[in-house]
Amino acid sequence: MNVDSKKLDTVLRQTLKNTNKGAISALIFNEKEVLYEGHDGWADKKNHRKPASDTLYMIGSNTKVMTTLGLMRLWEDGKLDPQDDIRKYIPEFEVKSRMGDYPFTIEDFLMHRSGLVCDMYRYMTDGRFHYRDIVAGLRGTWRTALPTEMFSYSNLGYTLLGIVIERVSGMAYADFLQKYLFEPLQMEVYFLAENELPEAVRNRVAQSYDRKGKRQLDPLGCCIPAGSHTYTTVYDLMKMAQMILNKGKAGKKRLYQKKTIEWLEQLPVRDELDRELAVIGHSLFHNKALSDYQTGPFHGHGGATVYHYSLYDYLPEEKIGIIIFSSFETGRPIITRLERALLNEYLKQAGFRKKETGKRPKVRSDITNYVGKYDTAFGPLAFALSDQGRLVLQAGQLCMKTETLADGWLRVILPKPLKDVPAELRVLASGDLKQAVYFGHPVLIMDNGSAKTVIGSRYQEPCINETWLKAVGAYQPQEGIDAFFFTGMDLYLKDGELVLTLKIIGEKLNYYLRVLNEEEALVKGFGRNCRQTVTLKKEKGSFILVCDGLKARKKR
Repeated sequence: MNVDSKKLDTVLRQTLKNTNKGAISALIFNEKEVLYEGHDGWADKKNHRKPASDTLYMIGSNTKVMTTLGLMRLWEDGKLDPQDDIRKYIPEFEVKSRMGDYPFTIEDFLMHRSGLVCDMYRYMTDGRFHYRDIVAGLRGTWRTALPTEMFSYSNLGYTLLGIVIERVSGMAYADFLQKYLFEPLQMEVYFLAENELPEAVRNRVAQSYDRKGKRQLDPLGCCIPAGSHTYTTVYDLMKMAQMILNKGKAGKKRLYQKKTIEWLEQLPVRDELDRELAVIGHSLFHNKALSDYQTGPFHGHGGATVYHYSLYDYLPEEKIGIIIFSSFETGRPIITRLERALLNEYLKQAGFRKKETGKRPKVRSDITNYVGKYDTAFGPLAFALSDQGRLVLQAGQLCMKTETLADGWLRVILPKPLKDVPAELRVLASGDLKQAVYFGHPVLIMDNGSAKTVIGSRYQEPCINETWLKAVGAYQPQEGIDAFFFTGMDLYLKDGELVLTLKIIGEKLNYYLRVLNEEEALVKGFGRNCRQTVTLKKEKGSFILVCDGLKARKKR
């Protein structure tokens, strides 16, 4: 079809307006050609260089799809199987477990359902470490869930998969992908930090900028198989995407069997609710709702470092894809809005029908079954009946009204003025809530219109002992972690809960803890970062906390 690029350009400019503080590049494509290309901002403000087709961006976790394709190459060659236990290839790999010894299959790692912890920031920010050092670092961690029973996105899991590629192939990870994926597709990809890139290509890099538009270098960099210092262009990532759209073919050359790509796109889960959630199959997210038009399901991934954000999504049935890269700190929500806006305009031009609009209708229903309490990333949320018999949602001292909707969903009504509502709780008004059972676990899910996700699990009492009460206070970083990345921890009591706040990249991650003993506590909730172990020890008369691979000492 003939695409009206001028209208798409207008959508791009109107969506971005004055929000772009770095560079943005976008492509819409099918299995054969580029349908639309747009760029905005500055790749290099100092030298007034604009982004273009050959601009190199850091793509973060989109690297995971490359890692998966590397494993699939070895699978097709009969050198491994997705059902193999990873210890077959990394026999020294071990983690602690409170739930017995279960396999750690390659497929479970691909789908982020192995029960491995998510991140160990020390290995991701300290340049003295190599990603292979993570195997030894994981020995002090605990398994968070039984295999397949909790989706928990893990960069460390994909780092291990990259090491599997090295052990099986006898080649370095980057060299293997260069030979078996990038060269056949004629892709330009660099697994290097910006200041390590060849001199000949540095003038093509989309430089990193913070939220004020100030030039910065991205501090993430060690977990290469999971995504960090991976540089490529929108056109080069499109070559990989078109190969997937063509079921393994690149032009006339077949790189993968059709059945292999079909396996890549599967979501082999055994829980009915799992098929509705926006979760990952074999490295691809499923069930995204990225447009206002009637299409098949979207697949794709994304990438986030400190300053670079990227999106790669496609419609396998319609053979349409979109890629957007950005190079500034506040880029994530901006390119998410841009993706939807560009897709809507393209699908409109292509003659797709709009989805039926309208929110879930209000209904009258039995509300007593909602009563209960959940641990979430926002802290404990409690459904209760008011004196008037209405269902309310309580978060600390805040009490919010709810509306009952069709199919068992609830809508939360935030009180006004909104300035009196903590920022972390405002997200509750962005979607509908519902109680559900997920792999036998009572959970709370949210539907924000583009995805359904688990946001909490049935409440557990905090169980705080005297040692942890004495440990309450402010903690300062240890072991030379980048001061910009990690500035400390706070351990404190809030409404009877023990909370650990990690201060990372100017943001605060709040972990609600359930103490197990004098030295260990679990992060409450369900999903990413939940059910991992936080440790507390005393060294030279001071308390030491360790969480996410970060170590901090209590201030005197």
